[in-house]
Amino acid sequence: MQILIDTREQDALTFQFVDGVSVKSECLKVGDYTARHKDGSMDTAVIERKSIADLFHSFTHEYENEKAKIMRAKDMGLTYVLAVEAPALEVRKGHTYRKGGEVFEVKKSGISQVRQIMTIERKYGISVWWCVSRAEMAFRIQEYFLAAERIKLEEAKNVKARRIVDGALRERIRKDEGGADGKTG
Repeated sequence: MQILIDTREQDALTFQFVDGVSVKSECLKVGDYTARHKDGSMDTAVIERKSIADLFHSFTHEYENEKAKIMRAKDMGLTYVLAVEAPALEVRKGHTYRKGGEVFEVKKSGISQVRQIMTIERKYGISVWWCVSRAEMAFRIQEYFLAAERIKLEEAKNVKARRIVDGALRERIRKDEGGADGKTG
């Protein structure tokens, strides 16, 4: 499996080595992260990563752009996951930043930001991951895509088992039908 990182991602996460998983930079139509599975198929989910600063900026000054990303993912039939580099309780505290040696506090309150994200989550059916660190976020992304690999493998095994059972049933029916006519199989 390949974890794909959008070429425009400015502060890419670092993924721990797992056998069978590689990381590749590629231009994605939406989101910062997705995966290409071993069978060549693309995952049906995209992850949009946000630092606290990016979260406040994007959902205040660029809200329409962020909403457009969500709608584009939905139009493409993708699950949209918003991964935030902080727990909700930390975001609730608000955000300060430095500019020209001075410290400023963003105008939007932290609780307003949390409520906006939770409203978007409910309204547009997205998933939101509040992560305590970048390391946790990278771990969750990797394991989320690996879960899809496990599901694909399980489904393939089930299909193979059904084919074996179906083949055995067809053979049994053929033999039974041949026996009913007095013929031997």
